[in-house]
This record gives sequence, C-alpha cells and structure tokens, in this order.
Amino acid sequence: MKYFVGIICCVQIFVSAQNLLQNPGFEDWTGSVPTSWNKDEGIRIYRENYSVHGGNFSVRESLITQTQSDADLYQTVAIYPNTYYRLSVWIWDGDSSGRIGIGIDWLPSGAEWSNTFSVDSAGWQQLAFTAEPSPPDAESASVIIRAYDSAATWDGDAIFYIDDVYFSEVPMQPPVIVRMWHIPVNPASGVTESVYAQVNDDGSIVGDTLYYGVNDLINPVKLPHVSMSNDTFTFHIPGQNTGDTIFYFIRCIDDDGLETISDTHVYYVGKFNIVINEILYDRQGTDEGCFIELLGPGGFSLSNFSIVGVNGYNGSEYTTINLTTHSIPGDGFFVIAQDSSVINYDIITEEVDLQNGPDNVELRFHNITVDALGYGQGSSWVFTGEWLPAPDVSEDHSLGRYPDGYDSDNNLNDFNDYDSCTPGLPNPIVGLYTDTLSNREPPFLTNPVHSGINFSSLVKNEDFYPISVYNTMGQIVTRIPKPDYVLGLPCGIYFLVMNNDGGSCAKIVVVK
Repeated sequence: MKYFVGIICCVQIFVSAQNLLQNPGFEDWTGSVPTSWNKDEGIRIYRENYSVHGGNFSVRESLITQTQSDADLYQTVAIYPNTYYRLSVWIWDGDSSGRIGIGIDWLPSGAEWSNTFSVDSAGWQQLAFTAEPSPPDAESASVIIRAYDSAATWDGDAIFYIDDVYFSEVPMQPPVIVRMWHIPVNPASGVTESVYAQVNDDGSIVGDTLYYGVNDLINPVKLPHVSMSNDTFTFHIPGQNTGDTIFYFIRCIDDDGLETISDTHVYYVGKFNIVINEILYDRQGTDEGCFIELLGPGGFSLSNFSIVGVNGYNGSEYTTINLTTHSIPGDGFFVIAQDSSVINYDIITEEVDLQNGPDNVELRFHNITVDALGYGQGSSWVFTGEWLPAPDVSEDHSLGRYPDGYDSDNNLNDFNDYDSCTPGLPNPIVGLYTDTLSNREPPFLTNPVHSGINFSSLVKNEDFYPISVYNTMGQIVTRIPKPDYVLGLPCGIYFLVMNNDGGSCAKIVVVK
C-alpha cells in the first residue's frame, strides 16, 4: 500500500497564499523529469508511486556526486522585490549517509538558505522557513532542494524521497525597513539631526515612532515623523551636547497590525572636522600604491579613531585600521599608504587596499561612524555612505573632495573623479564644462566661485541662457535669464543646467 500522510497543518499555514510553483507535487512528468522542474547532473531522479506524501507520485532522488554545487533539484518563478516568501517541502530521509537542505536563490543577486536540514526518519518530515524580504532588485527566484552527503567519508551516495513543495508570498507581511540614515553624520553641539527611514509595506504604514536616548536607551524619548515623501519618513532629533552619544531606532506598524522594529543606530555629537579627503583603491594590475588620505586640524590626536572597510555585498566589516597612536600632521593631511611608493605617507599598512566598488569605507571614533564614503552602482548592494554613493572610478583614478574637506554629507556631490592622485597635497581644482551644445564653444568653470560674481564672468555666450540653478537636493533655486545677473547664492554646491538642456550640466562651488 502507499504511505500517505495528512497535510492539514500545511493547509492551515498557506490557506490564504497561492503556491507559485508549477507541478509542486510532481504529478506530471516529461520523460524522466517532473514537468517544470530542473535538475543538476549530480543527482538521478525517478517517478515514485509507493512512498508518497500526497497525490499519486513523488520524486525518488539518488545522490551520485561528490561535488556539492551539482546536487540541486530546482524551479525558477517570478517574484516581487522587498517581499517575504515562505518555502516548505516534505522529505522522507531514511538514508544515514545523506540529508536535504532548502534555499532560495534570488535573481539577479542574493540567496538565503534554511539552517534546518532533514534528519534520519522512518516517515515524512517537513522542512520550512520564511525568508527575509527579497532584495530590492529581485525579479525571480530559484527554489532549490539540495542533497548533501553526510557520510564519514564523502562517497556521493544517498537516497531521498521528495514531495509537495510549497513556495508562496507570506500573506500579511510586516513593514520592511529598506534603509535608515542620519544627517549630519557627525553633528556639532546643538545641531538638529535629521533621521531618514525608507520603509516598504504590502499595504500602508499606520503608525511610526522614533525612539532615541542620550548615552543610553533606558528611558527613550518618542518622536513622530515630521514629514513623509513617497516611502521615506523624516524625523528630527533635537540638538544635544558635545560628547553625547545618541542611540535611536524606529518602530513601524502597518494596516494589518504587524510591526517591525529597526536595528539601533548611533551617532556622536561634537564635530571633529576630520574627513576622508581622498582615496585610491584600484591600481592597474596588482594593486600597489593605494592610499586613504584624511584631512583635519593639524596636531589633532587620532586616539580611538579607526578606518573600517564595509563590504558592499553583505555589509560585513572586512578590514580595520587602528589609528589610535597617531596624530594629524601640521599641514592637515594624514596619509595611510599601502606601501612606500605613495608619496607623503604617514603610516604604511596593506589593509588600506580597499575593495573595488560597490563598497564602503568609514572613519570611526570609538567605533561610531563620524564620516563615511560609499562608492559604486547597483540597486541591491549595502550602501553605508552618506546620502548617495560616489561613482566607482576606473583604475589609477582617485576619489577626492573639492574644495579639500568640503562635506555636505552627500558622497555624490562631495567626491570627484581625479585622474591625478595627490596624497598629502591639496586636490586639484575641478574645472567643469559642457560640450553637448553643438557648434558653440563650451564654457569652462573654475571652482570655487564667489557669491557676488556676475554671471557674465562664468558663462559669456548668451546661447547658453537661460540657466537653471539646482541645489544638492535637486530643487531649482533660481533661473538666470541673461549674463548680467549676479550669482547671489549662499555658500554651497550647485548645478547649472544650460539653456534648459538637461544633458548640459556643470557643478559650481560657491564661497563668500
């Protein structure tokens, strides 16, 4: 007789969710393979009609490989990004030399695996787990049933039975906190801190609260958001005193009554005026001569400071450079070099050879981030820099600030692509131009410029007018109709769009 096991518990779990898999019970076969499923060469599968969990058939699988990555039975289906999914499968594992594990391969990038495996048993057992939210760029997912050899000596020999696979979107999902960050990263005393939280949900957020504490979270203060734009909430933490450490987290509740609490974030009050000023992380061939340059007050002690590399793939810390026994030189430039080929170096360490982008590097005080640079492109990488990432520059190019030390807490605006590296020296003047207007000589802008300058000194050719001026938030702050207008802008970084042509853009740095 066939061995059948009731599936009432499975129905209770997924009663309101649709199974996204085709042929999940292996009832239909195309030749020697169940329809809609794929298999690796390291396993053999057969249609089984005796040991069955549900329906008329199951899969009998034989492991025949010693190569772990070649032992999968899988199916790929379309899914949504930032969404919770649950995977379950029924296994009969009566072979002590093997076991089964399950996982999800998010496409185009990312994966998640259950930490539970099948155990030797005389009956059917269910493996199941709910994955973390799918990545922001996820378009599809491969549901994977993987065979493992657990013999004392790997011999690639084990037999299992597989049936009734279920993969579905979790019906009422809690809010997903995609990203949180605060500006300024290292505020001065009394400066109000803006906290931003990007939150997704399958419905709507009906409650949100920021909790913060000064030097601890024993009795946190509660704050509502002050504004909301699309999926991003903004909170304001009142200015605090120099030397204070501020801890904060947020709690969100959606219209299903489900809640999510974020990780705890932290910042230090008391602006150090020390920044990552220039980095070179990619040299042609084998990396040699890479460096990180800090800029700060001459003579300032770097006690309790460190440089930390943060992996753009998964957010893990992959390198730490302890600076605690050093000080900023009198000229303000502190150069951490990979080797002695770097001019003007202050210390040498191989740890300064950072990964190519997308990646991150942070300056920390007592392990609290006080400046950060993220560089690279991509929608699913872990960005821990400031506001928007700087570009991932090509070999032998550096990323540097201009003017030196200028920090708007936005990596995209603050860092320039330099083909001439200047460790221990001021970064070159940034000359910007536009050449998209045909048959006209493009204007060349030398930064910085003074607020009271007449626009005719910047752009003489009237064909480039009107000029739209944008701030770093992407907002139009003024329009210049003709050359005889005075610039008249506060200090900061601005972008000029010539003659309403969105492709002709130049950046200017305005000083008094």
